[in-house]
Parts: sequence; structure tokens; C-alpha cells
Amino acid sequence: MKKIGEKSFWYKALLLSLVMPLLVVMAIYPFKNWFTTTDIVMLQLLWVAWVAVRSNRRVAAITTLVSVACTDWFFVTPYFTFHIENIEYLVTFLVMLIVGLMISQLAGELNTKVRDGQLHASNSRTLYELAKGLNSLDTLDEQKQYFQQLISDHLAITCQFQQARQQSTGEFMLLSDKEHSLGGFAFTTLLSEGQRSFVNTAISLLYQVHEKTSLRQQSAAISVQAELERAKNALLRSLSHDLRTPLATIMGASSMLADDEITLSEAIVKEQAGNIFEQSKILNQHFDKVMELSRVNKMGENLCWQTINLQALLSEAKARRQQQLVHFVVTTNIDANSSCQGDVTLLEIALANMFENASRYGDGHAKLYFSYQQHARQIDYQLRITNRLASSLQSSTDQGVGLGSVICDVVAKFHHGSFTLDINEQQQSASACLAWSKLND
Repeated sequence: MKKIGEKSFWYKALLLSLVMPLLVVMAIYPFKNWFTTTDIVMLQLLWVAWVAVRSNRRVAAITTLVSVACTDWFFVTPYFTFHIENIEYLVTFLVMLIVGLMISQLAGELNTKVRDGQLHASNSRTLYELAKGLNSLDTLDEQKQYFQQLISDHLAITCQFQQARQQSTGEFMLLSDKEHSLGGFAFTTLLSEGQRSFVNTAISLLYQVHEKTSLRQQSAAISVQAELERAKNALLRSLSHDLRTPLATIMGASSMLADDEITLSEAIVKEQAGNIFEQSKILNQHFDKVMELSRVNKMGENLCWQTINLQALLSEAKARRQQQLVHFVVTTNIDANSSCQGDVTLLEIALANMFENASRYGDGHAKLYFSYQQHARQIDYQLRITNRLASSLQSSTDQGVGLGSVICDVVAKFHHGSFTLDINEQQQSASACLAWSKLND
């Protein structure tokens, strides 16, 4: 392909420098009596200047020599010879030759600077596209594939990633001089100095993006681990608080029933047995919460972002607590087309716990509000439930509200958000808010 391009260039150069001056002379020749020799020289210089701008200095210099020769052959007496009788013509031709060479030299320098500027602009544009594309990819393999495709198209040279240098007549450039295990890129041909400098810059950019991606993944892993540890600590605190009352009740009632020295009436025995049963159900709910929290932590390690219909999310969340929410009424501003982004299973679990708490400590009615704000780099979502508190709240906190809040908080953290629960005792109202963000990659 390269040889064909070179042949085409030299054919074009031959046409400009040899054939076209002859054609210009043949076009002027029938009207030679209308022009002086100086006029003809100026017309020839016009063609020389055009060739110098359109081609390189070598072709323009040859065109100048051919034009001088054609002018002498066709327009200077004696015609059809290179003999010059008048010294005036010799000076004219000499000036024409010098001016033509100067024009070709200046035009050549201008063309070189223009080509350098165009090459610099093309390289800068390619590096910008490379940086933009690499930052949108998450794995090194995807980044390397994008790199070799873009560089191959830009340089018109095959570029291929290799884990180690193989026998090749072309170039091989490492991704990192300090970490040879990362491999490098092999080129089928030797690179020029400018191409090598460009590729060095591009590889440096790839390595920086790779380092940035690795640090971001490590930071995300550390953040997830920190959230897991925080959730575990919150779980232990909540369990120690929530399990204390049911266990104390069960132990007290069972010890009373097991004591042979205490005579109990049938009504008291039945009452204590009922207490044991009710507290056992509460313990069972706590253990269900523990299992649910464990599942949330496991799923959060592999968060799956997807578009979720909010009406479907609301229905599935209520279905998870179908027995507890039989008489619970929710009014909402969500329409059939409203949607959000997140892990559908985790958001269902969080919303179900919010409904459960609102039903247990409210008056049976709640309002659900959904809102979102779109920014340049992220979209912020918010689900808020407000309800009136029940007229007579149970004094104990042995029904697992703490674990439900912990679950909601863990789900929010996995979604780059937060969970808040505000209770206004003066106004006898409660508000639970689940907020999260979807980052735009």
C-alpha cells in the first residue's frame, strides 16, 4: 500500500514539474507576440509558485528549471535552441531561477510547518479521544484493546499487545519499565522519532489510567469492607439490645414454670406460656432480620445496577411483608412511568423494612414520596416515608426496629447514599428517608 502511494506521488510530481510547464508554454505560444519575455517569465513564475504551494520544494525546484528551459527554447531568439544572444535575457533567466528557488524554499518550509501543525493537532485529538475512552472502561483488558485499535487506526500501523517481546523486526514498547509483567505493545514496522514520542505519551496515559482504575477499585473494595465492618458492629449492638428483653422474659417465665416450689394457677401457667410463645416469635423475627442482613451484605459485594419501575418496586416490597402489612395503607405520588436505577432486590428489602417500621409504630397510614435530581456526574434518588405515630407506643424496643434500620442503612451505603430516621415526638410524626446516587461513568 505504501509503495503504491509513493508511485502515485512521483507520477504526480512528474506531471507538475515536466509536463505541465510544457502545457503552459504551448498555451502561451500562439500569443507570444502579445507578450514580452518578462511577461512570459512572470506567467511561468506564477505556475512555479502554485506548484511550490501544492507540492514540496524539490518538485518546485525542478519545475523552475524546466520553466526556464522552456522559456529559453520557445520564446528567446534564436528559437528552439538554448543559445542566448542578448545578455538581458540571461539576467532575466537568472533572476527567474533565483526567485523560483526562493519561492520553492519558502513554500517548502511553510508546508513543513503546516504538516507539523496538522500532525500535532491530530496527535492531540487522538490522545484526547484515548483518555476519554480509557476512563470509560473498567478493566485493563478492555483498555488495552481500545488502545491498540485507536493507535493502529491513527498511525496506520498494526499494533498488538504482547505479554512478552517476541521475535519481530518491528518496535516493542513496554507498558511500564518498572513492571515488565504487564507486557507491552508490538508494532509491525519501525517507528519514526515522532511516532515513537507519540506512542510513548499514549502508553504513559494508558498506564496512568490503569493505575487510577486499580486505585479506584481498591478504594471501592476498602469502602465495602468498611461498610461491612460497620454493619457488623451495628448488628452486634442491635442484637444485644433487641434480644435482651425477649430472652429475659423467656428465662423468667420458663424458670417460674420449672420451679417445683412455686404453685401456679392454671391461668398464670397459661399466661406465662403465652409470654414465652410471644417472645419466641419476636426472637424468630430477629433471626429472620439477621439472615436478611447477611443476605444484603452478600449481595452488596456484587451490586447489580438496573432500571427499576417504581410501581413494581412498591408492590414487591409490600409483598415481602404481606402478613404485617395487611391493614397498612400507603398513598404515593409515584405514577406508572416513574423509574429509578439501583439493585432491585436490595431496594425491595430496604423499602419493605421501611414499610414494616411505619406500620408497626404508625397509625396504619403512611405517605411515600419519590424525587430525583440529575447532575452532570450523577443522579440523586430519594424515597421518603412519613407517617403519624400511634397514639400509644409500646415502651419496649424488642420488635426489631433497630435491625430494620441497619438493613436500610447498609443498602443505602452500597448505593453511595444514606438512610435517616427522624422522629418528632412533639408533632407525633416519623420520617424515614432512603437516599442514593447513580454515578455517571
